[in-house]
Amino acid sequence: MRKVLAIRLSAMGDVSLTVPAIRGVLNANPDLEIMVVTRKFFAPFFFDIPRLTLFYPELSGRHKGLTGLIRLYNDLKKYGPFENLIDLHGVIRTRILSFLFKISGTPCFSIDKGRKEKKFLIKSKYIRALKHTAERYLETFRSAGFEGQIGKAPYFLLTEEACQKAVGFIQKNQEDPLILKVGLAPFAKLKPKIWDIKNFRELVQLINIDFKVEFYLFGGGEQEIASLIEFKQFFQNVHLVAGKLHLSEELALIRNLDLMISMDSSNMHLAALSGIPTVSIWGGTHPAFGFSALGQPTEYHLQTPASSLKCRPCSVFGKKPCIYDSPKCMEMVKPGDVFKTLVKFNLLSPKVKKANQSPSTNS
Repeated sequence: MRKVLAIRLSAMGDVSLTVPAIRGVLNANPDLEIMVVTRKFFAPFFFDIPRLTLFYPELSGRHKGLTGLIRLYNDLKKYGPFENLIDLHGVIRTRILSFLFKISGTPCFSIDKGRKEKKFLIKSKYIRALKHTAERYLETFRSAGFEGQIGKAPYFLLTEEACQKAVGFIQKNQEDPLILKVGLAPFAKLKPKIWDIKNFRELVQLINIDFKVEFYLFGGGEQEIASLIEFKQFFQNVHLVAGKLHLSEELALIRNLDLMISMDSSNMHLAALSGIPTVSIWGGTHPAFGFSALGQPTEYHLQTPASSLKCRPCSVFGKKPCIYDSPKCMEMVKPGDVFKTLVKFNLLSPKVKKANQSPSTNS
């Protein structure tokens, strides 16, 4: 059996997007084993994938700093020999590891992130779709000689225990299981990617006028959870998920949803990779840069057109501070616009189409 080492340490959305590529490569190469180096928290993404093992680096302890990376290199070598090292992260830490493996004779291949292409799009505002990040991961494997294809969602396998916990959570919060279940993920890591939570409140009010829906709030961190608790108090049909379930259980709950409405965030990726319709709202970033919700229709990515606001998009990841007091591109997306999209594509009907049966896809 051939062995390959693949590395992607963070962040959550990026790690989750490795799964379609890794599964595609393993499916196409039955004589291949892959060891993935990533954080333990992300283990549920890789549950029960045949011929895949995980290694959890101790980046705050044993494997911290340069000497820690040397220890990590030595620890990983014990599981070899590896035919190749596939660097899906492309940061200083993984480059050092690649160098150590390379000088010991292991061929190393690193992801091409398309930085020049993305920089050109930001500068010129000439918007065209670049390769999706999942495709870039797959191309990195191909550069090492491993073919594969990205299949269709859902990509995550779920434990029976997580599924039971998710079903129990739903049963506890809504009496009628046939009522539409809609996830709401109002937050993102960076401000230019956040639609004011007041907009989500207005959107829920609009939906409640004509549709029978139960809403589930996703997020993380004390400040976000505090905001979501306040949000929940306005509505009887809104339920808090954030802080209540482990990641594996959240994935199982997401699989049971009929729709997710999210920012450009990890929850957007988790919903799309789970195979449920995912409507996303975009501000300073742009889905054309390769971080769109995989397999979702282009019409489900809602945004202020670049032609309507000359400063948009302003950055690849949303790290650049907005030139306005608050992200103007987000303010220009109104709750009514999102509601109209949901109605137009019949996403509030009890019989929601699956993502891969919807209109034109962007994968």
